[in-house]
Amino acid sequence: MSAYPIDIATALRERWISRDHPLDALPDHNVVVTLLDTMYQASLLREEKSAVQCRIVFVSQDVFQREAADGSSPLHVLRFDEPAPYTAHNLRKLAAAAGYYRALLAVYRDPSGQLSVWGMIVTGTEWVNHLEGGRLPAAPLPDKLVIQALSPGHIVATCGYTRILESNTGQLLKDGFDPFLSKWLPQRFVAIRESLLDEMGDHAAQGTGCQVCDDFVKDLAQRLVRRVLRLVRMRGHGGMLVYLPENACDQGIPDEWFRFRVRFQPDDSTFRFRRLMLKLMKRAAEIGRVRGLAVVTLNDYLQMLDADLASIDEALIEFSHLLADLMNVDGSLVLDRSFRLIGFGGEILGNSHVSSIHRALDLEAAKTISERADSSGTRHRSAYRLVNGINDAIAVVVSQDGDVRFVACLNQKLTYWPYLP
Repeated sequence: MSAYPIDIATALRERWISRDHPLDALPDHNVVVTLLDTMYQASLLREEKSAVQCRIVFVSQDVFQREAADGSSPLHVLRFDEPAPYTAHNLRKLAAAAGYYRALLAVYRDPSGQLSVWGMIVTGTEWVNHLEGGRLPAAPLPDKLVIQALSPGHIVATCGYTRILESNTGQLLKDGFDPFLSKWLPQRFVAIRESLLDEMGDHAAQGTGCQVCDDFVKDLAQRLVRRVLRLVRMRGHGGMLVYLPENACDQGIPDEWFRFRVRFQPDDSTFRFRRLMLKLMKRAAEIGRVRGLAVVTLNDYLQMLDADLASIDEALIEFSHLLADLMNVDGSLVLDRSFRLIGFGGEILGNSHVSSIHRALDLEAAKTISERADSSGTRHRSAYRLVNGINDAIAVVVSQDGDVRFVACLNQKLTYWPYLP
């Protein structure tokens, strides 16, 4: 059932309150309805050949008096000489100047009660990497209502940078999980983490005297995948990411199950992720030793300001963009659990028939609901077929509309988890 702006505004208020965000930062219900409705209408428009993408923040000018006066904040606040009416047409025009990744349009209710755009707040792009676990802080935003138009009909509401609610093509996305927080998903990658930590143990024995912990490796890998999924969702093309078991190539699994558009030569270049992770772990351990740490945690790492670490961070960001680019090609991007690149544009073969799939009702799939497999699209059904045939594989399917499903066999059931980050 479609969710109208009035329904989304009601759900937004409920979630805002449940998460203890400041109530005085959320405008009246009717104002929220108008803000959402206008952003939705703007997202359906096009400026030249491009769909409208923009961010707005509901905030009065006086909140940014200091920033506007002396430029002492990381935020660059520009006030319009005359406020522009808050309409879908004006958002379409202004969005071309206030690029989605770099700026927000500031909206307020003027003395007459009308909504107007009074200026631009330039944040820079670091907020994107910050949300995905980057070490550098984002330009600070106040805890005010922010609404993002990502693509036609795709709206996200946040409090500052904190995500509250998402709606796509009239559907309120409320049924889902974050599988990265589960126990089963990290367990599938425990062997590669142990391998990295063993190699780090040799490094420590050679004189660093400092180690990194398992959670550190897990969190960094998960943040990279989160970034990949966000990029693919933003592009609106869809795609599939497949993780095969570590020994898949030795067993001939890729040749048995995939017809690739491109298969990579199995040389050292396909181990890019492992090389970068080891460099980062070793450098973090060296800094940790200087600081007198026995173990480097993720929080320690986030506090480290170091040129070498910054360079490795940038390389990992570029690697995530590469993965997202490879997922643009129809078919699947196939890796093993060490993130070794196997091939892309993979057509899934095999005759493993799947008639039903279980939808998880919790992170560990202790409770599930059986659904007909043919109620999903072709991309989803091919993922079900693959995981049903290779029980140790994991598939992550991104639809063109931004829907994301993790598919795996758990508790002897072929199961999917709707992903809500």
